[in-house]
Amino acid sequence: MWRVRSWPNDSSVAHLVFVDHLSLPTLASVNVAVEQARRTGARAVRTSALYPRVADVLHAAGFETVDTLVLLRRHLDPSIVTDTAGLVHRLRPFRAWHAGRAAEVDQDAFGTMWGNDRSSLGDIRRATPHNHARLVRDGHSIAGFAISGAALDSGYLQRLSVGSSYRRQQIANDLVLDALRWMYSRRLGAAYVNTGIENQAALALYGGLGFERLDDELIIAERALDR
Repeated sequence: MWRVRSWPNDSSVAHLVFVDHLSLPTLASVNVAVEQARRTGARAVRTSALYPRVADVLHAAGFETVDTLVLLRRHLDPSIVTDTAGLVHRLRPFRAWHAGRAAEVDQDAFGTMWGNDRSSLGDIRRATPHNHARLVRDGHSIAGFAISGAALDSGYLQRLSVGSSYRRQQIANDLVLDALRWMYSRRLGAAYVNTGIENQAALALYGGLGFERLDDELIIAERALDR
């Protein structure tokens, strides 16, 4: 139901990942995970994004909220095919050997605390039964990339990153539209994405592409560990 790994770019923080998002963890299972993190010598344990009812269990286990994310949804309909007809940029497959350079883009876009490393990008791609990853290149450099997944009848835009020197060039727009087209081709019912509650640029992007903000907000929680 959960696993513990090192937080990207900071081995002193343990990353608590809940594998089964459909099940509610027990307080006892969270405490077991905390003890496992403690045995690694970590100074703290931090979670991935949690739905409110899961966050309540973590708060009961002594975790505190360190970030809040907005959850958005877009119903998938035939207009997606029309909207993606005129993509500005050429999108290429995101191969395994691109992960190192993609991690550099991700850390440039989100900073070292929230940016992914090569390993955690691989975890994102394995988080759903089906995935779709595309990137935009500028010569030998990666300008931006998107990783999407599908599970049951829903699609998830799991990661969208554009390098700081490539913003406002419609790269993010094209990557999201391509992801939506892939989800629609799989006959999924809706697409979901989350972003920082104060990330106005991302909220404007998703709103312009038909996403609507849901009432639920996601929580990232952290607990300091006594040595």
